[in-house]
Amino acid sequence: MRLIIGGYGQGKLNYLLRETGLQKNQVVDGEQCELNQTSHCFALNHLHLYLRRLMEQGHDPQSIIEQMITENSDMIIVCDEVGCGIVPMEPFEREWRETTGRICCMLAQRATRVDRVFCGIATTIKEKNNEELE
Repeated sequence: MRLIIGGYGQGKLNYLLRETGLQKNQVVDGEQCELNQTSHCFALNHLHLYLRRLMEQGHDPQSIIEQMITENSDMIIVCDEVGCGIVPMEPFEREWRETTGRICCMLAQRATRVDRVFCGIATTIKEKNNEELE
């Protein structure tokens, strides 16, 4: 599994498309997809919005994401960094940001590669070689 992170509007999706050769319509959009559509997709964009939708509907996002990456260990996940900036006053907004951050930490730990995209430029912040995977 691979994780691509970065701020809003920083070029994460374009980076994913360049790196993989996928077309935009081949990437599942977490903002509007069916909630069960992610378990067998190759790439998921907007993880943060997918998590928000899960939480709004009362689901346990941690267990759903763990099942998703277990069933599809080759997938690429793209997520906005949502934990920076002003702490929101609304409890749900704080819980959503905290949950997204914790899930991204779990994904980064399990990922074979993590890239951070800033101004359209990717920096690999984690990459396991084949020897480390065995």
